[in-house]
Amino acid sequence: MEPAGVDPALAAAPDFEAGAHVEAVLREPPLDSVILDRPVPADVRSVGLALSGTFVLRCASYASGLLVLVSLGIKSRNEADLTAGVASLVAVTFYASELIGAPLFGAWSDRVGRKPFMLLGPVFGGIAAQLMGVTMVIPILVVVRILQGLSTATAAPATLGFLSSQTATSERFRGRVMGFYEAATVVGLALGAAVGGKLHDQFGAASFTVVAALYVLALVPFVFVRDRAWVPRIQPSHTNILARMFNRRIMRFAPAWLAANAVLGAWFSVGPFLAAGAPNHRQFLMRGFSPGEIGMAYLVFGIVFTAGTILWGFVMPIIGRQATLLIGVGGLGFTSVMLWTLNHVPFDTEHLLVPALVGLILIGIFVESGFTPAALAYLAEIAEERAEDRGAVMGVYSVLLSVGQLLGGALAAPFADAMGINGLIVLTGLLCLVALFTVMLLGQSERRYARASAAASA
Repeated sequence: MEPAGVDPALAAAPDFEAGAHVEAVLREPPLDSVILDRPVPADVRSVGLALSGTFVLRCASYASGLLVLVSLGIKSRNEADLTAGVASLVAVTFYASELIGAPLFGAWSDRVGRKPFMLLGPVFGGIAAQLMGVTMVIPILVVVRILQGLSTATAAPATLGFLSSQTATSERFRGRVMGFYEAATVVGLALGAAVGGKLHDQFGAASFTVVAALYVLALVPFVFVRDRAWVPRIQPSHTNILARMFNRRIMRFAPAWLAANAVLGAWFSVGPFLAAGAPNHRQFLMRGFSPGEIGMAYLVFGIVFTAGTILWGFVMPIIGRQATLLIGVGGLGFTSVMLWTLNHVPFDTEHLLVPALVGLILIGIFVESGFTPAALAYLAEIAEERAEDRGAVMGVYSVLLSVGQLLGGALAAPFADAMGINGLIVLTGLLCLVALFTVMLLGQSERRYARASAAASA
């Protein structure tokens, strides 16, 4: 008997099997996706919409995160049991949730379509933000931050898989798009800090409702994204997802990416708490700043970092990915030295070096920003070697981002409790050395890989 709904001509074919028909049905593309035989020119409009949605989503994410951290920091002025370790715990649960969810949702997006997961991210985040406004009890905050981490875990791998697919025909366009993606991520986080700080000054606990509205706004661009995905005809199995994601080329680069993300994790997890806490007269950067001042400082960082990532997206194809990575690591080391110097100027008086040191720190941030688009371009290149697993491979971005930031937040707690902002600066310098060593080794291994590939092609 022929299976229902099967073309009789197909059923009569000698190689027809009912199981093959069922498999073909299961591989039908989702309604929001068209599976193609080969890469097509990029849909610039959809790429722009995906980047816009990422920007607003990241803005909403860190606005709610900063609201929690500065609220705890202000409470710590009168409650001795609220330490940097408590703030770190609340922060790292977000990254832990993203770490666990990203590879699973990334692999799932390869099979059921990326757009549903782009839409699911803002929905998770909006629910979490609204729940945060109900209470500041630590266990509940931890649970809600886990839900918020799932927001990023669903949206980020799907969006990166989509961008990888859209830029498959142009390495130059890919470098620029990945630069814009990282810019959207970082400036979104920084603008979220500024928004969260201002909202806290104006509305207090009611600020979380405004942040929930930001998540709704983030949903809008993703609704209009058109996902036309190129994947091979042979679909991969669901087994060995981790083995496919973490191949040798990714693992050779992982320590550097982890170190860079750990720096962000340390400063974004504990930095606002220390800056808003009780003043420390031995450290210039621990002055008991207001939430609005802290938010504006992070916004300036985001603007400078964004300008850098966009520029490096154009420069990287000219000077090469390896050179861009090395320059970025050098910028991070320079920034660490300048931060240490600034943190040791006199606390209570205006110091002539302060404006100059701030300017040098901004230059260092601009230089170090080249690391991230180069890292994303590297992952995108690997993803093209496994086009059927784009979402899973690009989910490595979220995995390494989460692990790095979780590691940075966890390491920041003992450093910050012992040395305050000085501890964060020392930790940044140590992580910079890890990144430098890894990038130098990566350059050697990539040259060997290129020679082997050329020999195989010949």
